[in-house]
Amino acid sequence: MNIPVKISEQPQIVDVNGDPMVSMSSGAYRGARFDHDMLMYAPPLRSADADLLPDMKTMVGRALDQGRNYPMISGALQIHLDNTIGSGLRFSSKPDYQYLGLDADWAAEWSREVEVFLRNYLEDPDCWIDASRRLTFGAMLGIAYRQFLTTGEICAVAEWLPRRNSPLSTAIQMIDPARLSNPDGQSDSARLRAGVVLDGMTAPVAYWFRKALDSDSRFFGAETYTWKRVSRETKWGRGKVFHHFEQERPGQSRGKTGLASVIAKGYGLDKFHNHALESAIINSMYAAVIETEFNYAQAAAAIDAQKLSTAAAGLAGDINQFYKGAEAVKMDGVKIPHLFPGEKFTFTTPNHPGPNFADFEKAYNRHMAAGQNLPVEMYTRDYSETNYSGHRAGLHQAWSFFTGRKDLVGGRFGSWIISLLIEEGIDKKQIKLPRRAPGFYEAKAAYTRGRWIGPPRPQIDPLKEAKADELEMDMGSLTFEELCARRGMDWQENIDQLAREQRYREQSGLVPRPESQRGYNAPEVPAQ
Repeated sequence: MNIPVKISEQPQIVDVNGDPMVSMSSGAYRGARFDHDMLMYAPPLRSADADLLPDMKTMVGRALDQGRNYPMISGALQIHLDNTIGSGLRFSSKPDYQYLGLDADWAAEWSREVEVFLRNYLEDPDCWIDASRRLTFGAMLGIAYRQFLTTGEICAVAEWLPRRNSPLSTAIQMIDPARLSNPDGQSDSARLRAGVVLDGMTAPVAYWFRKALDSDSRFFGAETYTWKRVSRETKWGRGKVFHHFEQERPGQSRGKTGLASVIAKGYGLDKFHNHALESAIINSMYAAVIETEFNYAQAAAAIDAQKLSTAAAGLAGDINQFYKGAEAVKMDGVKIPHLFPGEKFTFTTPNHPGPNFADFEKAYNRHMAAGQNLPVEMYTRDYSETNYSGHRAGLHQAWSFFTGRKDLVGGRFGSWIISLLIEEGIDKKQIKLPRRAPGFYEAKAAYTRGRWIGPPRPQIDPLKEAKADELEMDMGSLTFEELCARRGMDWQENIDQLAREQRYREQSGLVPRPESQRGYNAPEVPAQ
């Protein structure tokens, strides 16, 4: 008896996820077809945390190892640090006076007062800003950014530590992101993701910090199996935990290391370098060999195989006696080897690394540089194959990236600390708010607004760039404040210094220095 089969019940070919296999020729996008070499290319579609959290521990461990032991990656991290943070970032207060209902004159006066207040604490040589009393503010920013580059995250906790001789009680404790984890090895859930406690809108409300890692069990008294829960902020809104990462997808709870895309290639290149070096060393250990016509296979055919080893040993003994008894033939004091009959002296030619080693390494470095957002010349520190235009274009592209990172990472972490200090300064009456102005918590963003001055922008041709800056200032598209910020300077301090120098020149009887050299033309260099 034949039973009719419905169309919906007909057998179908499914993929690894149980979904019906798409026909090779169907679909408007070639990237979605399953034909030829893309037949097995079917990565699963998962959430951000499902993709990241299971692999995060392994990736961070490998990233930290490469930052320690791989010269090129270690150097790349230092390039990022030097051009983004340098010796530290400087805060220039820019309160939003319009939102506060005040004028620009008040903003300028209040900014100077706040900057002096902050500088006195942040640059204190006793390192009061650091809870561990080891780091200045600039060094703290450097560690935070290095954490971001390797682990993809910045973790810190605000402590309240009233200490003798310290002008303020706010102190920052840097936290290794590896210590942010679920207590007692709990599995991730909808409200707990890798140590981050979430609310119904997936906003972080608290964090679980492990007091010590497993590796610290070697230290007596280390609390490796103790966790502490810290709320994100107090009931009145003061920040307690700073956890920052670059979110790439909605629903992402932890950060991804910046080296994720180059870990595999970095490991492969380092392995290739080691093999090439080992081969070259082994090859160089044998500079010359002596070739002989003595053939073991022929000897085995002519002599009993069991007596072959005896005959070979006897021949070797005869050769040894020959060399011992041979008279040395010398020419100008240099001995000329006199070989046994049937032997010849041959020099070996090293063939490691191979002729394609440099090209292979260069292609690999292009991928490594792109994965770390650096021009390949800056990454390899080799400028022999670039020209002025290419180097300038690469430098501008890199500087745009460094500027964005300064605002995203340094400015974000630094602004969090600044807001804590201004809050305490206002609470202790060391910073005065204007009358009839909103309270600090009512306009926190307006009071703590500012810009961050970082390392100076590199210059390829200082004369050309100075003339371009002068032209922009004449056009009104560039301010003196912005120009000084590009040089890593504060414009008000610069003007004050120029005024002091001017007065000193006049007191010393020197001709006052002109304000500018407009119209100056550089002398032409004769062609070579």
